[in-house]
Amino acid sequence: MNDEPMTPADHILVVEDDPIGGRQLARFLRSFGYQVTLVGGQAAALEQLARQSFQGVIIDLTLTDGDGYGVLDALHLQDPCLPTICTTGRCELSARVEGLKAGFDHYLPKPFEPLELEALLAAVLRRRRLMEARLAAPQAERTAERWQVLTHERCLKLDGTLRIPLSDIELRFLTLLHDEAPATVARDAIIRTLGRPENLYTRARLDTAISRLRHKIAAVADQPAPFTSVYGTGYVWVQRPAAAQPPRVGPEPGKNSSELV
Repeated sequence: MNDEPMTPADHILVVEDDPIGGRQLARFLRSFGYQVTLVGGQAAALEQLARQSFQGVIIDLTLTDGDGYGVLDALHLQDPCLPTICTTGRCELSARVEGLKAGFDHYLPKPFEPLELEALLAAVLRRRRLMEARLAAPQAERTAERWQVLTHERCLKLDGTLRIPLSDIELRFLTLLHDEAPATVARDAIIRTLGRPENLYTRARLDTAISRLRHKIAAVADQPAPFTSVYGTGYVWVQRPAAAQPPRVGPEPGKNSSELV
């Protein structure tokens, strides 16, 4: 049993078309202190997502009126970082890879041990709370000389004027580096913080995505990004001296063609 104190009344949506299995799972999760809403299909799940907010969602992939991917797509429109766990009888490798690539935080083939499911759920909720705490920190703590990570505006600010819009993943990455400065953040730690499956999101893929972000910042600001790589380790937040010429005006929010993914 997970002994770590849990945030009171974490509300979990369980989407399971097996009535008996669904009730058993809901009863088990409630025994750990979770608040549980149980639905039996895609339509009911979409209705609940429209009516209220949840801290996590457990989705059976095969539903009588659709599939778990439809639910996943809908909730990602509402909250792309909402923790999600897929439970399904499809246990082949290709199905697991497809589920993780689609955006599930974990893919748990049936039959599974309820304690393993609860441990996975507690882990993704804990990671979500840590990120929310970082983003809710006072803005002054994020002000670092010339560069600022503006979490509420979801942008990188330079010299008090230029704003570079950031995707959710880019914001997570830059917030992590700034919060950990001057320490170097290992690539594996970055992958975990970004919520990407470590067995699929390789270090090489991470480096490629960060390279795109680096070029995106340089193209807008006419100067290097406020971070650098540390050979064989990861990345670190750094400050750059003032540029000789003023930066160009950045693009409007939502106009990015290159994002960290």
